[in-house]
Amino acid sequence: MRENYKNRSGLMILVILLFSSICSFAQQKTITGKVVDGTDNSTLPGVSIKVKGSQKTTSTDINGKYEILVSDADVLVFTYVGFLVQELPVAGKTILNVVLQPSSEQMQEVVVVGYGTQKKSDVSGAVATVSIDKATAIPTTNVAEMLRGQAAGVQITLGSARPGGTSNIQIRGRNSIRGGNDPLIVLDGFPIENINDVNPDDIASMEVLKDASAQAIYGARASNGVILITTKKGASGKVKIGLSSYLTTQRLTKNFDLYSAEEFAQLRREARRSINPGGKDYSPDEINFGGTAQAPEYVNFKAGNYVNWEDAVLRDALISSNTVSLSGGNEKTKVFTSATYFNQSGLLPSSGYKRGSFRFNIDQKINDRASIEANINMATDKQRRESANLDFITISPFTGPYDVNGNLVRNVAGANASSSTVNPLWNIRESANDIKTNFYNLNVVGNYKFTDNFSYKLNTLASRRFADEGRYISKLHSAGVTPNGSATVANAIREEYLIENILNYNAQIGNIHKLDFTLVQSINQRNTSRTESTGTGFGNDLLGYDGITNALNFKTTRAEEQYRLSSFLGRARYNLMDKYLVTLTARRDGASVFAENKKWGFFPAASVAWQMHRESFLKSVKAINQLKFRASYGAVGNQSLSPFTTLGVVDATPYIFGGAIVGGNLPGSILPNPNLTWETSTTFNAGLDFGLLDNRITGSLDYYNTHTTDLLADISLGGTSGFSSTITNGAESKNKGMELLLTGHIIRKEGLRWSVTTSFTKNTNQIVKTGIVDINGNAKDDIGRNRFVGRPINVIRTMLFDGIFQSDEEALASAQGTLGGTVTPFQNVATLTAGAIRIKDVNGDGVINDLDNVVIRTDPKWYGSLSTNFEYKGFELLADLYIVEGTTRYNPFLASFNEGGTLQSVRNGIKVNYWTPENPSTTHPRPNLNNAPANIGTMGVADASYVRLRTLSFGYNLPVSLLNKVNIGHAKIYLTATNLLTFTDYKSYSPENNPNDFPDTKAFTLGLNIGF
Repeated sequence: MRENYKNRSGLMILVILLFSSICSFAQQKTITGKVVDGTDNSTLPGVSIKVKGSQKTTSTDINGKYEILVSDADVLVFTYVGFLVQELPVAGKTILNVVLQPSSEQMQEVVVVGYGTQKKSDVSGAVATVSIDKATAIPTTNVAEMLRGQAAGVQITLGSARPGGTSNIQIRGRNSIRGGNDPLIVLDGFPIENINDVNPDDIASMEVLKDASAQAIYGARASNGVILITTKKGASGKVKIGLSSYLTTQRLTKNFDLYSAEEFAQLRREARRSINPGGKDYSPDEINFGGTAQAPEYVNFKAGNYVNWEDAVLRDALISSNTVSLSGGNEKTKVFTSATYFNQSGLLPSSGYKRGSFRFNIDQKINDRASIEANINMATDKQRRESANLDFITISPFTGPYDVNGNLVRNVAGANASSSTVNPLWNIRESANDIKTNFYNLNVVGNYKFTDNFSYKLNTLASRRFADEGRYISKLHSAGVTPNGSATVANAIREEYLIENILNYNAQIGNIHKLDFTLVQSINQRNTSRTESTGTGFGNDLLGYDGITNALNFKTTRAEEQYRLSSFLGRARYNLMDKYLVTLTARRDGASVFAENKKWGFFPAASVAWQMHRESFLKSVKAINQLKFRASYGAVGNQSLSPFTTLGVVDATPYIFGGAIVGGNLPGSILPNPNLTWETSTTFNAGLDFGLLDNRITGSLDYYNTHTTDLLADISLGGTSGFSSTITNGAESKNKGMELLLTGHIIRKEGLRWSVTTSFTKNTNQIVKTGIVDINGNAKDDIGRNRFVGRPINVIRTMLFDGIFQSDEEALASAQGTLGGTVTPFQNVATLTAGAIRIKDVNGDGVINDLDNVVIRTDPKWYGSLSTNFEYKGFELLADLYIVEGTTRYNPFLASFNEGGTLQSVRNGIKVNYWTPENPSTTHPRPNLNNAPANIGTMGVADASYVRLRTLSFGYNLPVSLLNKVNIGHAKIYLTATNLLTFTDYKSYSPENNPNDFPDTKAFTLGLNIGF
C-alpha cells in the first residue's frame, strides 16, 4: 500500500513538472521587429538586443531586422554605439519596431588606444579612426594602400608595384636622418613587422596614434607613430557565414610616349648629323643604322620590321581572391575564423604572387571573473620576382625578341650599349627568382577581474616567420655566361616573443569624477638569422637553384642578431564632469642595442582636453553639437640601431702564414661608439574636434611641432684613423605641420545618403644639425651625404636648367664660358654650341660654379584627399581623389643613358621636343650620337605632383525579399576601378615610380560579398 502511494506520488510530481514545462514553453514566442535611426529613419545593422536578466541575445541584420525568443514578461534591451540605450517590455507584442535616438554626447564611438579602448569623446590625444568600408574598397593585399587618403597626416608612397609588393607609410613626416621613419604596427595588442601580414578581410577597425600623448604608451617603438589594427571577433547568436570573392584585371597605365620607329629613325639621323663636320649634313641611312647595308638594324629598318617592346614583354595581369569566414557563439564562447586564397599574376611574365592565410580568434569566458582569448594567424605565400632589367622599353625598335621562325633570340640588333643588348625575354626564360614565406602569430591573452573596477591582463605573443629564397641564372643568361651558371639559396628566420603584465583600475567618485589607471610591465625579444649560399659552375641547368649542391664553387654567409626591449609604463586618465580631460603617461625603456650605461630611456607625456560644447555658455548654441579643444606635450624615443653597433664588429680576413691560408679578422670600417643613446622626439600638439549643424559637418584640425635631438648620424673620418666613418648622436631636426579632416553629411534620409570627406596635410621638416661642425663648433653642411643645415631631410642638390642656347655665340659668351678668358670655364668650351643646355646663374654673379647649386625638397608641400559616398536604397557609389602637390623626383628617363634620356639615339626614350637647326627648341638639347649633352642631369629633376582618381566603386545590395527566399542574409555585387585617371606632368607609369621600376597599373574589379 505504501509502495503504491509512493508510485502515485512520484507520478503526480512528474505530471506537474511536465505540465509546468509545457505551460512555460507555451508562454515563449518569437518577437520580430526593425530598428532604425531616429534622425533619418535609416536602418541600423548590428544593434545588440538582449533579454534583460538573461544570457539570451541577438543582433539586427544588415537591414536592421531581428527576431528573438521571449516571453510576455521579458524586457528587451537595445544597445548601439553612439545611440541611447532603450529598454522596452514585450507586453504581449509579437512585433516590436524600435527607433533609437543618437546620444546627446557626440562622438560616443569607442576607439582603440594603447593598451585599451576609450570613448572617442574622452580622447585627449591626436587619434585618427580609419573608415574600414572605404579602406577595403581597394582590392589588394597591400594594407598600406588601404590607408592612403583615409587619415590626415598619414602619407602613403608606392614602394613596389610588383605582385606582393609593399608601400611606405609615414605619419607626420620625417624626424630621423639615419634611423627608420616607419610607424609601429600593433595587431590585436601585439607588434608585427609587416602590415601586409594582415588579411584585409579580417580587419574590424584601424586607428592611428599621431601625437606624443597617444604614442608615449608605446615609448621607444612609437617615435614615428602607431597604427592599431583590430581584427574581427565572434559574437553571440546565430552562426554567420561570409563569402567574399573578387576578380581583378590590371592594365598598364602611363602618361608618356616613346619614339615610334619612324620618330626614332629621325632621332638617329639628327644624332649622327650633329657629329658630322659642321653639324649640318645628314649621313646615309646605312651609316645611321649600323654602318653597312648588311647591318641587322639597317635591314630591319628598311624592311619595316619594327617592335614595340612594351607590347612584346608586358601583358595584362589578373588577381583573384576568395575568402570564407565564420563567426558565432554564445555568452561564454565566441569564435571568428576565416580562410583566404589570393592569386596575382604580374605584368611581367616571370612575376606573380600567391598567398593562403588562415585566422582563428576565440574568446572564452571561464567564469564571471576570468576569461581567455586566443588570436591565431597563419599564412604561406610565394612571390616570383623578375630577374631582368626593367629598362627594356628603350631598346631600339628596329629589332625584336624573335627570329623569322618565331624562336627567341639571345642578342638584339642595334647599338644598345647596355645589358639590354640581350633580349629581355631571353633572360626571363633563363632565370628564376622565388621567395617562399611561412609565418604564424600566436597571441594568447588572459583576463581576470579582481573587482568590477580592478582587472589584470596577461598578453603574450609567439611569432615565427621562415623565408626560403632561391635565385638561379642559367649558363645562357647574360649574367650567367662567365660563372657558368649561378645559384643562390637563403633561409631567413625571424622570431618574436612578447610578455606583458597589465593592471587596470577605473573608478567614479560621485557623478563628476572619473579615474582610470593603467600599469604595464613588458618584455619583448626578437631573434633573426639568415644563412645564404651561392654556387657557380654548373654542368647543366635542369635543377635550377635546387641543384646548388652540384656547383663547383661555393660561398656561404651567416648572420644572426638578437634584440631585447624591457619596459615599464604607466598611464593615468582623469575626467571631470565630462568637460575637462587629463591624461598623464610615462614609459621607461631599456634596449639591448645600446651600450651598458646608455640602455635606458624615459619618455613622459601629458595631454588635456576641454569639451567646450558642454559649457553653459555654448549649450544654447544649437549649431554646435561638439567642440573639443585638445593639447598635448611629450617625448618618445627611437632605438633604430642594429645590434652590436656600439661594440664594433670585425670582418673575416684570411691571410697566409707559414705557407698556408689561415683564418683571421680585422676591425670593420665603422669606428664603434659606446656612447650612442636614444633619439628623442618631443612634440607639442594642439587640436580641435567639432560637430556642427546637427553633426552634418564634423571634423578635426591639428597643429604639431616636433623637435628631435640626439639624432643618429654617420660621419666620415680621416684615413689616418683606420676607419672610414662612425655613428654619433650629434644631429638634430625639426618637423611641424597642420592637418585637417572634414566631413559633410549633405543628405541623411531613409534610403538616401550622401556625404563628402576631405583631408589636408601640410608638413615641413629641416635639419638643425647634420652631425658635423666647423672649427668654431657650428653645425655645417655634410655635402657628401646630402645633408644641409636648415633644409629638409630628403633633398636633391642640383643646378637648374635655364633653357637652350640658340647660337654658338650665345653659348660661348654665357656665364658657362671663359667670359673673354677671365675665368676658367664651367665646362669644355667645345660643348658650348647651339642646342646646348643653359645653367641658371642662381646667385647672379655672372659665373657658373658650385655656388649655383640649389637644394630642392623632394617631399610634398601638401597632400590630401577628397571622397564622396552616395547611397540610394540598395545602390552605393564611392569616389576617391588623392592629391599630392609640390613633390620632386629624379627621372632617369629624362637624363640617363640606359633609360634613353641622353638623346644619343643609341636607345629609344621618352619622346621630347629636342633642338635641331630647323626646330630651335627651348626645352631640350640637341641629340648627339657620341656624347650625352653637357649638364643633362638637370633635365631629370621633375615635378611629380599629381591628382589621381584612385577609386571609383559602384555596388548594389540585393533586395532582402529576394534573399529571404534562399535563406541569405545579405548579398552585394560591386564593380571597382582603381587608378582610373591620373593627372600629372611626371613622365612615368606612375608619379610615384619611374619607368624602370615595376610598372604601376590601373585595375578593374568585379566582386561579390554574401552573408548567410
